Amino acid sequence: MSKTKKIILIASLVIVAAAAGWYGFKKYKEWIFWRKIKLEADQFTSEQNRLKSLIEADTYGGKTPQETLNMFIKAVEVGDYELASKYFVVEKQGDWKNRLQTLETKNIKWLADNLKLQIEKYTGYYSSDQKIYTIKKPAFTELIIYPSNLWKINEI
Repeated sequence: MSKTKKIILIASLVIVAAAAGWYGFKKYKEWIFWRKIKLEADQFTSEQNRLKSLIEADTYGGKTPQETLNMFIKAVEVGDYELASKYFVVEKQGDWKNRLQTLETKNIKWLADNLKLQIEKYTGYYSSDQKIYTIKKPAFTELIIYPSNLWKINEI
């Protein structure tokens, strides 16, 4: 084989190897990308299933929004912040337990008094699908109905 043919053959092999390497690297990067997407989707699904299980097992709340607020107020007034936090939606229970435990007594009393005022003097309204109950005064309060037909506090 002539020297020219050897050079052409080697150059061709180098070009083919480089193209194969570039293609392989590109496919590897795509695989890494889709693997990351799948892991994130699996984590999301796992968290969604965990929350669904917690929601299905949650037995705290009233049959009406007002009943849930009354139960929450009573728990706050006796200082049972663990119980009071359970009247919130599952995702916010830990946060509200911590909030209630760190509030000063005067702020706890203010919260309870304002919620009592809401129940006594102000009327809320249901969403069109009857799954959300909102009271705007004196403090914005929103409750939602769980699959168990119990009302949970979503926001105060």
